[in-house]
Amino acid sequence: MLLQTLISVQALNDALEQENTVILDCRFYLMDHKKGRYEYEKGHVPKAIFVDVHHELAGKETELTGRHPLPEQEDFADQLQRWGIDQHSRVIVYDDMGGAIAARAWWMLSQQGIETYVLNGGINAWQQQGFPISMDNVIPERSFYRYQVSFPWQITEQQIVENFELDSFVLVDARAKDRYQGENETIDPVAGHIPGAVNRPFSDNLIETGEFKTKEDLLREWNDVASSGEPLVHYCGSGITSCHNVLAMNYAGLSASKVYVGSWSQWAKRMLKAANITS
Repeated sequence: MLLQTLISVQALNDALEQENTVILDCRFYLMDHKKGRYEYEKGHVPKAIFVDVHHELAGKETELTGRHPLPEQEDFADQLQRWGIDQHSRVIVYDDMGGAIAARAWWMLSQQGIETYVLNGGINAWQQQGFPISMDNVIPERSFYRYQVSFPWQITEQQIVENFELDSFVLVDARAKDRYQGENETIDPVAGHIPGAVNRPFSDNLIETGEFKTKEDLLREWNDVASSGEPLVHYCGSGITSCHNVLAMNYAGLSASKVYVGSWSQWAKRMLKAANITS
């Protein structure tokens, strides 16, 4: 099953006046959690609702989770209602990082059967093409419809462990090459990657403008990644940018959905604990 993926800035502009359009501004900065709100207040796509990625697209981190575990299902059902999303909504999400952050929202919403698109090129493309910017703080009207939330596309740490024996899927690491190789780790306590994982930085899905490569180029490149014929499971640092690779595959015409949400931030904790036990 292929998912809806990208929408152009022109198509978003055409959809602004449609009653069922919901726009989510997902700008987020790992080293400054307040900056996303600040950037939103400086200017955003008209009608866009600010999304606090750290709190609204993730649950609380514990010693057993990665940095951005999925929220509790009932909490996310509440959040969808607060955003005014119902069974008729068409949701468009964006950021200023080529979809690297917005893809997490897209992945979470798509699992609920919500028609969701990522703005190709994000707010940067929107502004560059001269479309209007708003500084209004959009507070949506709460939806009466409540989704029965589930996350069937998540892969757990236990499934990763079991796969060392089962060999039923290939892990794809979406982080930059230097982090994958353990040469530059400033966030998590241990450097490196999960054994057996291949590297496909999410940034390789984009051209210099922050827009996606052509479907043809992505199809060729992702066919190389998937050359073993086994299903792919995506991960990154904390389960955010890995969703970008899922998005790119679907845009290229390749079915993909599975993400190890705990990602390296959870796996590094596992390694650190094992090292402490043996030391």
